Amino acid sequence: MTIKCLAFDLDGTLLTDQKEIDPRTKKSIQRAMEQGIHIVIASGRDKNGTSFVYEPLGLEQGNHYLALVNGQIIYDFEKKEYDLDDVLTPEDGLKIQQVCKQFDIEGIFCCGYDFYSYISEANRQKKIEREKLSGQPMDYGLKKGGPNRNFIDLPYKEIELTQDINKVIMVHTAQFFEKHLDDLKQALSDYDVLLIGPEWLEIMPKGVSKASALKKICKRGGFTMDEIMAFGDAQNDIQMIESVGIGVAMGNAMEEVKAVANVICDTNLNNGIGKTIDALLMGKEIDLRHAKL
Repeated sequence: MTIKCLAFDLDGTLLTDQKEIDPRTKKSIQRAMEQGIHIVIASGRDKNGTSFVYEPLGLEQGNHYLALVNGQIIYDFEKKEYDLDDVLTPEDGLKIQQVCKQFDIEGIFCCGYDFYSYISEANRQKKIEREKLSGQPMDYGLKKGGPNRNFIDLPYKEIELTQDINKVIMVHTAQFFEKHLDDLKQALSDYDVLLIGPEWLEIMPKGVSKASALKKICKRGGFTMDEIMAFGDAQNDIQMIESVGIGVAMGNAMEEVKAVANVICDTNLNNGIGKTIDALLMGKEIDLRHAKL
């Protein structure tokens, strides 16, 4: 077996829709770890937002990694070190605010543990009503993960944020993104624009991705991209899946993710990752590399 590292997206991939790891999948991952395979959690989340995954897996006790904020931040558990890639500047923030106004869309500027919501007053009132009716929190759950996280409403005018901006999230309906995604990508052509879910878009600095993070992790870990098997389901996973030895799209993945994968496994609700790891550990690596699983 030549695979030395397994990389997992979280939401829609390693996690079920209840934001949990299937117990069978957990056992498969731990079996791989016992055979010396490195684990990378590659997520749009920050470190606190992934602790409920890496702590039960025991990643803190081994030579494992986090590729956070879509690859912008790497955390090395063994060395207890961070590595930070490019961030969005205050000038970028102002440009993106203008696009938010142009499309009448909410932008959430993620600055460390501070999340700044840039939205018109009319749409903010709609959010308040929606929270009352459906229980969907105003902060979309972004404050979960630690006591120091803040969700802050910005005035609806140009505001120059003085903190580094890790990424910007845009939130709207699935129908809106189906209609306007190409226009948004054109308006934001200076950035990487990634549809993470039907109602969730993320804006990153150009060239910062889970794939770029994995390349750095390879140098740290002493293995190659061809020795990685990676799993994902959304647009921010495409470069990662394309660039590794075995790229695996979940059965519930977006069609453009499936199109670039070596393997399409079962869904996140039916232990797709666990079944694929089991096949790898049973000696079926060649089949996985050639889409014969």
